[in-house]
Amino acid sequence: MSNGVETKPNGPVAAAFLAAGIGSFVLGLMVILAEMAINLGGETTTRTILDFSKNYGLGSGVGPLSGKVAIATIAFVVSWVIAHLALRGKEVNFGRYLAAAVILVAIGFLLTFPPFFLLFEPSG
Repeated sequence: MSNGVETKPNGPVAAAFLAAGIGSFVLGLMVILAEMAINLGGETTTRTILDFSKNYGLGSGVGPLSGKVAIATIAFVVSWVIAHLALRGKEVNFGRYLAAAVILVAIGFLLTFPPFFLLFEPSG
């Protein structure tokens, strides 16, 4: 406070960045799991379980993307709440949280990139 400006702790902002990274990573992970769909008997596969529009009427018209995004959104909100409660009122090394968020977003993006996720598609 040498310049007379009062600052707020950066923990809650770091929590939001980290949660965004986690949400992005979970979305990528859901895409990979859907591509790795294994027939478990009949039509029960990871792909159909994640098709929320077909199974639950959520996001009708979107198709299987609705389930992946719904799960990623839940992961974002839950991780944001937990991280916010852990970091509220704290001054943290923001660079570390930012780096973790950028890495998680990059991995999540990679996992949703078709030339990558199609490597996990079952053959046959």
